[in-house]
Parts: sequence; structure tokens; C-alpha cells
Amino acid sequence: MNSIKFNLKMFLILMVFAVAAAIIAGCNNKTTSPTPVTSTPTKTSTITGGNTATNTATVTKTVNSTFSATATATATATATATATMTATTSVTGQLPVVLGTSARFAVLSSSIITDVPACSITGDVGISPGLRSNISGLDAGQVTGTGSNGAYAIYAADDAGSVPAMLIQAETDATNAYLDATSVSRGTPTLISGDQNGITLAPGLYQSSSSIEISTGGILYLDGQGNANAVFIIRSATTITTSDTSSVVLEGSAQAKNVFWVAGSAITLGTNSIMKGTMIASSSISILTGANLQGRALLQGASAAEISLDTDTIVLP
Repeated sequence: MNSIKFNLKMFLILMVFAVAAAIIAGCNNKTTSPTPVTSTPTKTSTITGGNTATNTATVTKTVNSTFSATATATATATATATATMTATTSVTGQLPVVLGTSARFAVLSSSIITDVPACSITGDVGISPGLRSNISGLDAGQVTGTGSNGAYAIYAADDAGSVPAMLIQAETDATNAYLDATSVSRGTPTLISGDQNGITLAPGLYQSSSSIEISTGGILYLDGQGNANAVFIIRSATTITTSDTSSVVLEGSAQAKNVFWVAGSAITLGTNSIMKGTMIASSSISILTGANLQGRALLQGASAAEISLDTDTIVLP
């Protein structure tokens, strides 16, 4: 019996050593380095309609986890993350010229208004400091329509009541509009000069150190690029002239109310020409026979003198 017990003890001892040896052999404090994984981040950019930018970044990375005991194991995991960022920006451009109370006027002169009847004017007509006697050929029957101030009418500096003060303010606002349009705070203009026939202008600020013209039968295109609020400011140090049968054509949602023509001296619209936008001149405005203006004819400044009309059609924008 004692012999059997001894042999059993020896068997158990040998089994313990065998198991211990196996554990030591299998877990010998070895470290396995992970196979390096190289990933290159990729970035894609998409510009939509000039206003929306979409950036998509895809990154692949390796995550290493080390577990230490008597043996070290390494686990490698791969994760892919995709992020999409969309930013919408407004069209970069000019703010509209501030017209103030002069905005109610289709025609606003300083000294003289002459007309070869009959014009069709939708908007107020004003003259200051000129008097009603300085208006020739134009009568109330040629001014039609209704605005925020009531029925459109002709106003002169010698009218009764509050009219003289209203006209003084309108002339002041026309001058301020000119100063606003020509202010250096509007930034650096794109330079243009000479004949603009066949040219397409995007929204923005344009300037000529000499004259601007559209030749006979020519077309200047103003492209709003799908933005109904796009603003065009076109400045000349001297004159702006559209020749006979020439046209300003609005495209891409551009609107006449957001177009401004500013001249250091005179503006002339040729016979049967078509103009879009508010015109602000410093000496005179001549709208020749049968011309069509969707906009305003405003004079400003101490040198401003006469606006001449001739069977024209003028409609506030």
C-alpha cells in the first residue's frame, strides 16, 4: 500500500513539472512587433456653383495594443474615417449704392429739364434749385404710375409746402450716392476703357480713367451669374456714352436696380438705345430720341446743369 501511495505522489509531482515546463516553453516573454501599416490620407475638394465647397478627407490608421504578462501579444486594427464638410459662402461683391430719397426719382435735375414730347416716365421728376419755369416740354401727362409716396409727379424748387425741402434732401442724397459709388472704401476696381461692345461683365466694381462707350448697335452684357442681388458699379472719370441702337443686356438674374453708372462729367444715351440701371452724372445727362431707360437719371454736384429728353421711355427699376 505504501508503495502505491509513493508511486502516486511521484506521478503527481511529475505531472506538475510537465505542465510547468509546457507553460514556460509557450510563454517565454517574447514580444512580436506589429507589421507596420502605411496609410496615406487622401483629400478631395469639390466646388459647386462657385459658392459651395465640399471637402472629404479619408484617413486610414493602425492601432497597436500590447498585452504584457509572461508573453506579449500584438493586435493590429484598421479603422477608416470619412468626414464631409460643406461651407456655403455668398458671392463676393459690392454693396448697392445708397440712393436715399433720390431713389424715388426717375429724373432729378439741378437747373434745367428739356423735353421733346412726348416721353413716358414712370417715377417722380424733380428739379432743384431750378424752378418750374426751367422745365420745358414736359408736363404731368407724361408722368404716370404710383409709388410709395403716392402718384408720381413733377416737383420744382419753387413749389409750395414741404416740396423745396424734399428736393434739397433728394439732391443731397444724389451727391452722397455719387460719393458712395466713388469711395476708395469700395476697393480696387477692375480697369476698363473704350468700347464695351460684345463684352460680358461679371458683378463687381469697374472704372475707366477716360471715357466708356458702347458703339452703334453694340451690346454690353451684365451677367449676374445666377445671383439676383449681384451689384454692378461702372465708373468713368469723364463720360459714358451709348451710341444709337446699342443695348445693355442683363443676364444670369441681374437686375436693373443693382446696376449703377457713374460719370465724372456727362452721360449720353443714343437714339433708340436701351440702358439698364441708375445713372449719376456730374454735369449733364442727354437721353436722345426714343431711348429706353430702365433706371434713373440723376444729376449731382455744383457743376450739374441739364437733363434733356426726347420722346423717351423711362421706368424706375
